[in-house]
Amino acid sequence: MKKSLLCLLILTSFASYCAPTVPKGFEILAEGVEERVDVVLAGKHVGLFDATVSLESVRFDNPENVLAALELPVKPDSADYQSILQALSKPLARNGALACGSNGAQSGCGYLKTDGVAGIYDDSDSSMTLFFRDGWMPVDNQQSMYRAADTNSVENALVHQQDLNVLKQDDYSSLFLQGADALGISDNSYIGSNWSLTASKNDDDSDNNVDVSNLYYRYDIARRYYFQAGRMDNRTLFNTQGGNFSFSFLPLGAIDGARMGSTMSYLNPERAGQGTPVMVLLTRSSRIDAYRGNQLLGSFYLPAGNQSLDTSQFPDGSYTVTLRVYESNQLARTESTSFTKNGGMSDGRIHWFVQGGQISGEDSEAYQAGIRLPLLTMLSLTGGAAVADGIRSVEGGIDFSPDFGAAGRPTLSANLYHDDAGGRGDSEQLSWSVPDLPSLSLYRSSSRGQECNDDADDDLSYNQIGCYENMNASLTASFWGWNNVLSFIRTENHDDHSTWDDERSFSDNLGSQTTANAVSRTLQLSSSRSWSIGNWMLSSTLGAFTRNDQGYDDRDNGIYLSLSLYETPKPDEHFRSQSTRLSADYRDSKHGNSQTSYQVEHDWYWDDSAHKELTVQAGGINTDTLDTSVTGRYDGRYGDMSATLSDSYDNQSNEHTTAATGSWSTSFALSRQGLDWGGAGTSDPAAALLVKVDDVDGFEGDSAALVDARVSGNRPVALKTGSKALFPLSPYASSHVEIADSRMASEGATTAIVNGAGSSDVMLLPGKVRMKTITAEQRFGYVGTLELPAGARSNPVIGLNTRMLLLAEDGGFTAQLPGKAKMLYLTSGTHYYQCPLTVQKQRGVVRYVGKTLCQSITPEALPDSVNKDLLAKRRREQQNLQTSQNRNDE
Repeated sequence: MKKSLLCLLILTSFASYCAPTVPKGFEILAEGVEERVDVVLAGKHVGLFDATVSLESVRFDNPENVLAALELPVKPDSADYQSILQALSKPLARNGALACGSNGAQSGCGYLKTDGVAGIYDDSDSSMTLFFRDGWMPVDNQQSMYRAADTNSVENALVHQQDLNVLKQDDYSSLFLQGADALGISDNSYIGSNWSLTASKNDDDSDNNVDVSNLYYRYDIARRYYFQAGRMDNRTLFNTQGGNFSFSFLPLGAIDGARMGSTMSYLNPERAGQGTPVMVLLTRSSRIDAYRGNQLLGSFYLPAGNQSLDTSQFPDGSYTVTLRVYESNQLARTESTSFTKNGGMSDGRIHWFVQGGQISGEDSEAYQAGIRLPLLTMLSLTGGAAVADGIRSVEGGIDFSPDFGAAGRPTLSANLYHDDAGGRGDSEQLSWSVPDLPSLSLYRSSSRGQECNDDADDDLSYNQIGCYENMNASLTASFWGWNNVLSFIRTENHDDHSTWDDERSFSDNLGSQTTANAVSRTLQLSSSRSWSIGNWMLSSTLGAFTRNDQGYDDRDNGIYLSLSLYETPKPDEHFRSQSTRLSADYRDSKHGNSQTSYQVEHDWYWDDSAHKELTVQAGGINTDTLDTSVTGRYDGRYGDMSATLSDSYDNQSNEHTTAATGSWSTSFALSRQGLDWGGAGTSDPAAALLVKVDDVDGFEGDSAALVDARVSGNRPVALKTGSKALFPLSPYASSHVEIADSRMASEGATTAIVNGAGSSDVMLLPGKVRMKTITAEQRFGYVGTLELPAGARSNPVIGLNTRMLLLAEDGGFTAQLPGKAKMLYLTSGTHYYQCPLTVQKQRGVVRYVGKTLCQSITPEALPDSVNKDLLAKRRREQQNLQTSQNRNDE
């Protein structure tokens, strides 16, 4: 092929000097042939697109679809967008001499600098790598400090998520339903809600309760601030949506009021703590050495693409960074860029909030404010104040993470609380790890609120902080393949309430009173290890503990041992698999009887179009009980469902206790597209992606193309043409979307994604739905011999309902058609023909039809399914070829 192309290029070049005509027999190559071109941008495969490829240029048939799939950081209504579209609508020079595939991947190949739009076409894999000027190029990992939410093909919608849990055991039954809703209002505002419904029944007693913990309107301002009003609890204050605060005691319960503050929702985690972006465009995997003068700041090994360097370890200041790009350890080029980095934590900005309103469910009011002040890259201070139900309180905190070099980087957090009702609280947390040494983790929390006293006012529940002290410290280390953990736990109850009950005995009252104010200390050592034996995994845990609880007589000591054997499931060609798990545990202590528990479990999995699971389990404790259960699970495009039926048999009392449980998690979106059901989501107001698969219009045949849609690494969902699927997305987070040919494609056919294939990232606000339309078709291969009427071969023969047609001199043909067509329609000159396709045998995706007699038909006899636009296009190609032939004849 390469030699033929080389000869053709030489012949074409010679002809351009000698005569303005195209050599006879090569007209179709000179005019261009239809190909499926793999479009590549910044190292990412965007998808396959139809294009006319000639010896000198590549011209896309649908440049609008190409531009939409590129997802450039350019708005569709801008002048730049129209400039790019005009450039993609024109033939693009091949620049084949720069292609790596045809140049042995020499250093510097596959790269082209341009101030507009350019490309490199590689014959070896029929790919077209596009290049744009710097301002139009996308960034692989979105290296701007604050990300912008997607607005293309996005509309407001009501996005609903719900979780349902049910339980039935003997005379007791329970139902719990919780939901989260988001209704988009404008580009940067929405209404969010969280609610729950609880219903239970025990004999003749029933209890029902409905709770709306959140119902608010939120408006984001300049991606840095927000305002919201309505009913709201503290959940968004403790995540990036409300500044990511970490108060331990400050009263921040639900209020009906308003809140303003700064947000970190749009902060790019890849850029937090870094300086100005340092970008480099790579056409292949390369090593980049970054220098500040003669100082080597770091070496980076990065794949092809428009990459951003991790500058988190670069020193603070403003200076020039020189980048040396090495390909196969050969210096390919050198670039320089200015760089500035200021010390700071996260985005290096102050974060704050103020709120006030009526306490939900009460007549009193609450007003709170908080601030987090970053001082250095390793130090930040947090402060908060509240006036709630007439009680004033303050809390301060510090986060400190010094860098000790080889001694590691410990992380320390401490909080201190005080209120004018006598409440006190403090908490400390430390984590410290050093290579090749044990890792330390320490957490302590102590609280003593007014509710701890006998004379406490029960109406002060909004300001309650607890009555306890606990500490948990652990050392973790690995020795000789064993993972060892030494932990110490101390708990103390500060409750000063009297638990004396005149109706109880003296000894019971004494034990209860002692336990309520007792101190418990536990020291535990455990070691665990796993071994791989073929397709099985053996795991073992050994442990010993000592516990001293002042509420009991004396110290208790004990040991435990557990063994488990697990078979790793291996799916077959139909994505079916199964596994077995065997486990046994032994426990014994000074004040407890020895106990041996055992369990055997077998699982069956089906992972074709959805995940289905069936589990059968049996086990027991000593010889006293026997527990059995059957569990079924289904995770699909319309939600996750599970159900369990369990039974416990008591050998001593000869009684059975049976229980049934079930759950269902799902979502739906109501938009201008209608009502669409989706899979399981999260428990917060969410966004959604709606993927719709369309068939290529205008062709005869029954197409059942299958496409796999995968979001954020979850299981792929197989979609047929004409179907759609809704995927709930976490708001303000970048979700990775992949569209590819389905692994479940029907036998005897291939799926071709005409538009929309590839991967992309989506970021949406709550209450938004992103529409993504995929165009795909199922293609079938046919081979045989065509018997055409005399004179039909005097002009080029073109297939009207084919995606590809190769016709030999003896009539042998190879064709690729969309759908299972019964007829092959052709045109030659001004004549039209139909050829019956009767399959005689099939092997793989190829159908053999033998000899088929083609008959001449009138244009009116062409079926409506033959696309008129395609027919006009084929006619234009035929006229161009006839024009070339007439020139040669002259």
